[in-house]
Amino acid sequence: MDGESVYLPAGLNLLVDVDATPMLKAVIVEGTLIFPPDKDPKHHRTFDAMYIMVRGEGSYFEVGTEDFPYTSKMTITMHGLISDPYLPIYGNKCIGLRYGTLDLHGVKREPEWTSLDTTAE
Repeated sequence: MDGESVYLPAGLNLLVDVDATPMLKAVIVEGTLIFPPDKDPKHHRTFDAMYIMVRGEGSYFEVGTEDFPYTSKMTITMHGLISDPYLPIYGNKCIGLRYGTLDLHGVKREPEWTSLDTTAE
């Protein structure tokens, strides 16, 4: 529900297969949180939160991997105001990572880089 927090303890694996989540306050991942791609490359999934913390050895947040990139569209939106409480070291509106794994891999785009004719401001 909107404004709720989610805690995934170590050993719990959660596959997020809903199209849109409510706006969550905090998501604490000590287990595994995986967003599987949809077969339709135009499918759009959204994930909304104020704080996401991936913490502890073995904790895992995955939206695609290098070998199996996420092939649909995924939007992660961090919500909050400058006046909202800060997590020590991380701040607010953050995806914090401490001794865990954050895998965010989409389809490869070409070109990966470009040259500028003039200096960009």
